[in-house]
Amino acid sequence: MKTKVTLLFAALSGAVFADMGSIPFKKGVLISEPAQDAIIAWNGKEELLYLQTTLGASEPVKVLEVMPLPNRPTVVAGDEAVFKRCATLLPRVAADDTAGGGADPFGGAPEPAGRVVERKLIGAHDIRVVELLGVKEFTGWITREITRDGAAVTVPAPLLNVIGQYAEDGYRWFIFDVVDLAKEHLKKIPLQIRFSTDKLYYPMRITRTEKGKTTVALSILTNVLFNKEDCVGIPRSSIKIGARPIAISGEGIRWIDPPIFDLLGRPKEAHLRSWSITGDIDSFDKDLLIRNPASPSKPGHAVEGKGGGIPAPKSNT
Repeated sequence: MKTKVTLLFAALSGAVFADMGSIPFKKGVLISEPAQDAIIAWNGKEELLYLQTTLGASEPVKVLEVMPLPNRPTVVAGDEAVFKRCATLLPRVAADDTAGGGADPFGGAPEPAGRVVERKLIGAHDIRVVELLGVKEFTGWITREITRDGAAVTVPAPLLNVIGQYAEDGYRWFIFDVVDLAKEHLKKIPLQIRFSTDKLYYPMRITRTEKGKTTVALSILTNVLFNKEDCVGIPRSSIKIGARPIAISGEGIRWIDPPIFDLLGRPKEAHLRSWSITGDIDSFDKDLLIRNPASPSKPGHAVEGKGGGIPAPKSNT
């Protein structure tokens, strides 16, 4: 399964897959990502994002990956078995159902621009949780922070513009992940990332500086079904739903992963679906953003259920 699942800023000079990108510390090195998997669990207020990637390089090199997030995350090691258990329950793919520059933008006063609030090693990951304090000089701050470890990295100007857009939209949290790659493909320990968000979130526009086509494959677990108008970022027409969501019992959710079961409020059942987004990497000018359908502004057309609007979710207490 070709998967591009993540939110890192991409600045590859070689192969790129979907929305996770990499910045090699050495020019001319080609990075490959032959496999990525992601699971998103969302309860309307918080999201659990599980990521597992495989990376390779044309020669030994360190790689910087950066992920924008709407709120401060917690990052811990994930369990690889979660992906295997989720895959066994995913709905089988049925018929195709695709309904309806330039200079550094951060130049300015030498003010504090970032703060590392947490740093930890998780397998091959050297992770920093970073708070953006000021837009000005943020890229210079990134360079200084990373080069403290004795390696140089330059963030391309087009990518700085995209980062600036996230900052202007109120995104103040980033995950920096430095990985030391050999030529062999390295399957990284899965990450479990948890953060507050009132919308189901998956970054896509962070890779707009890249070229080529990509497919993002997502496994999504929620308490609710969605309406067409709940897609407030990437439009519904760009999301391919290979099969209708399936209802998974609470015990089934607990079997997949107890943290997901707790996040969803220990429900009697929840909805599991498989979505994919395909297109030119540089065409994504919006992220995947799905609002909570509990109180839609107006009745809409059902995307995942039958008939009209989807009813508000029941209490899981």
